Amino acid sequence: MRFSRIGAIVVAALIASGLINAWFLVGSVGKLATTPYGQLLLLKLGLLFGMLALAALNRFHLVPSLVAAQENGESLASSLRRLRWSVRGEQVLGLLIVLIVSELGTMQPAIASARVLPLP
Repeated sequence: MRFSRIGAIVVAALIASGLINAWFLVGSVGKLATTPYGQLLLLKLGLLFGMLALAALNRFHLVPSLVAAQENGESLASSLRRLRWSVRGEQVLGLLIVLIVSELGTMQPAIASARVLPLP
């Protein structure tokens, strides 16, 4: 339970810093849909929200059902199986996010694509 509180704080800080960073690199909401950088950023955000949904499912449904099954002396196999699949899903989404971030790091930011650089 202590870890989930710390995890929530860390996730909130990452989201806040990501939003600030995105504002400086994208420049406007319109560029999210009209530039390759913005589109990849939107994909990353979609995966992040999917990951957060799985984390919420784990925290508020699967773990409490696992604890309840253990306290009632029931078989833990099905609860553990569901939790295992959900955690694997989080890991896959996290890996995809890391791959997208690595690609974003090599791309020209959306805000720079609107600027015309002078010829030397």
